[in-house]
Amino acid sequence: MTQTRVVTCARCGDTAPGLPQPPLSGAIGQLVFENVCQSCWADWFEQSVNVINHYGFNPALRDHREQLYEVMKEFFNL
Repeated sequence: MTQTRVVTCARCGDTAPGLPQPPLSGAIGQLVFENVCQSCWADWFEQSVNVINHYGFNPALRDHREQLYEVMKEFFNL
């Protein structure tokens, strides 16, 4: 039986189930993994579409991806 990993979320402040694995590669993925609950990650996943469309980001481009990560860190209070 697998035990659910729990985090204290930087965004909502709740102690809640964490993500099962880092959602992104590298240090940014580890930061999110350690500090964001599943519910807030789902909120960001929806919000990220709006951010990408609003700013015209192309996540395939490194500069755009880094800008998106900066917006994401603000969203999560990281």
